[in-house]
Amino acid sequence: MNRSVKMLLLFFGWSLVLTFPLVLNFGTAIPLGSEHSATVPYFNLWTLQWNIEQALRGFPNYWNAPIFAPTTGAFAFSEIQPVTAFLAMPVWLVGGRVAGYNSVILLFLTLNGWFAFALLRGWKLSAPAAVGGALMVQSLPFVAQEMGVLQLMAIFGILWLLFFLQQFFTRPDPAFGIAFAAGIPIVFFTCGYYGLFTLIFVPPAVWAFAPSKPHLRWRLAGFALAGMLIAASPLLVQRQILAEHNFTRTETTIRNNSAAPEDYLKTPDANLFYKQLLHRPAERGQRLFPGWGLLALAAVGVAIPSKRVSPRVRRYLLGAAVLAFLLSLGLRLSIGGWEPYQFLRRFFPGMGELRSPFRFAVMEQIALALLAGIGLENVLRLRRFSRPIAAALVVAIVAESLALPLPLHPVSPIDTAQPWQQWINRRPGTPRIVLLPFAKNGHTASFEQTTRWMLENSTLDAAMLNGYSGFFPPAHGFLRAEMNAFPTAESIHLLEKYHTDYVVVFHLLPDAPSRKKLAHLPEVFFDPEGQVSVFSLPASK
Repeated sequence: MNRSVKMLLLFFGWSLVLTFPLVLNFGTAIPLGSEHSATVPYFNLWTLQWNIEQALRGFPNYWNAPIFAPTTGAFAFSEIQPVTAFLAMPVWLVGGRVAGYNSVILLFLTLNGWFAFALLRGWKLSAPAAVGGALMVQSLPFVAQEMGVLQLMAIFGILWLLFFLQQFFTRPDPAFGIAFAAGIPIVFFTCGYYGLFTLIFVPPAVWAFAPSKPHLRWRLAGFALAGMLIAASPLLVQRQILAEHNFTRTETTIRNNSAAPEDYLKTPDANLFYKQLLHRPAERGQRLFPGWGLLALAAVGVAIPSKRVSPRVRRYLLGAAVLAFLLSLGLRLSIGGWEPYQFLRRFFPGMGELRSPFRFAVMEQIALALLAGIGLENVLRLRRFSRPIAAALVVAIVAESLALPLPLHPVSPIDTAQPWQQWINRRPGTPRIVLLPFAKNGHTASFEQTTRWMLENSTLDAAMLNGYSGFFPPAHGFLRAEMNAFPTAESIHLLEKYHTDYVVVFHLLPDAPSRKKLAHLPEVFFDPEGQVSVFSLPASK
């Protein structure tokens, strides 16, 4: 068995530990991470489902997902994740949705470790130091905190670009340039946030890795341009759709999702050491603490010269960590009244649509973990007890970051052939429907049932007024208020304005209007077992 396979097995095994007890619930539950509801995991599950179903049908209507009717282009309102869906597809088709989703989680974590190991080895670190550094990268507290947000787990795309960048400048083989180019669409289409982050953090690495090879920089630029052109087509369509709807992030939203300096002392909710053993209380805000052990070993990597890693690389990693920290502060950072993040929003393509600057913290933690790997190499240079000390340091650092047991959400069977759905599918055309009870307010948790319906309606030949995404149509808040008052005359008039054909009511759900309250509307279908009614509007009779 060669070393690459052994390393993959090692990092796969550690991914099972990091996600325990997911392996025991592989086909029945999905991770919540720090999410307080299943809305975001369900939404990502739906995103993969939409990609896979569209791929199997030949992409007949990719951008026009049947949510937020009558709004068009709704699939562009959030992360599209086609690469993630492609990776999930084999297990998805054989083992079902939940198993396919969870297989990608384990794959992402495994690749996070494997590419970190490859990068550290490319810097000539010894195998023990590279393994230890990779395990620290794989165990980042940021990833542990965001286990409920699938795309934020895919840090391997960032490491992929740095690895093949380093390989190309070491051995300028076109294969490495092609792999670097391929990494650009991979990182963008597993996580759009990370794709934008690489546009900031990867170019400086070119100068750090190859300060005296300008001819290779130009060759690499050609490969990078090819990768950008591959990614550009869907990204430009998505940006055009967002521009057509005039979507923007308010300064209040961005400021609320910017990190505060004190957030870097807060630990993830499920942290085994601080929250469960030391019983530190739950904290508000973002939890971005990288760990004292990681900070200390990273400091060793910065302060003590390495015989294997050039000072330029260490300075690059330190600079990346500091820059990422500052950018994560978003609109909370002001220098004499000047807000650097505002400059980034106005003049850097794509940054204006980002809602959560605090996510730059992942770049800080990646840089710290790579520096810690270099620090581990310095420890291994000690003559006596070096390996036991290094091993103990790695164990302590990863133990400090463990968030176990991983919070899971059981997923009950997703029924796509309910009687009311079959009835709708027999109607001519593509009816426009609204499902009640509508989301009660704008909080994420209020949309859990909505995202569940999105999953269940995969074979429904209808367009929902309901929906959930990163962006919401401007009038959605007004629609929500009217639907929570249904069946007032104003709410019925609004549905008629939207050319709504049917109102589907799930009477067993909390806050659903009763059949008695809706008695004046024509009930055209009723499922007594599921207690689901379908009403037509007076103008639709």
